[in-house]
Amino acid sequence: MRCDDDDFTQPGILVRRVFDDGQRNQLVDQVAGSLLGGVRSPVLEHAFDYWKHIDADIGGRIEEKVRRGSAPRPAEGMGER
Repeated sequence: MRCDDDDFTQPGILVRRVFDDGQRNQLVDQVAGSLLGGVRSPVLEHAFDYWKHIDADIGGRIEEKVRRGSAPRPAEGMGER
């Protein structure tokens, strides 16, 4: 097992080093919008913690959008072809 074999290192690298600002914004909107679709406590808090372990800024932004109710809802069938 490698020292970076965990649930957070590789996604954190993706968010911080690979994604640009636009992609990070889209990620925050997508995740927050999905959580607004009916996820409730205590699962909601676990989701915030999960994303904060990946990246503190992204996790905080997701939580803020959900708490304010300001994230766009994902389009139905998004990604289906």
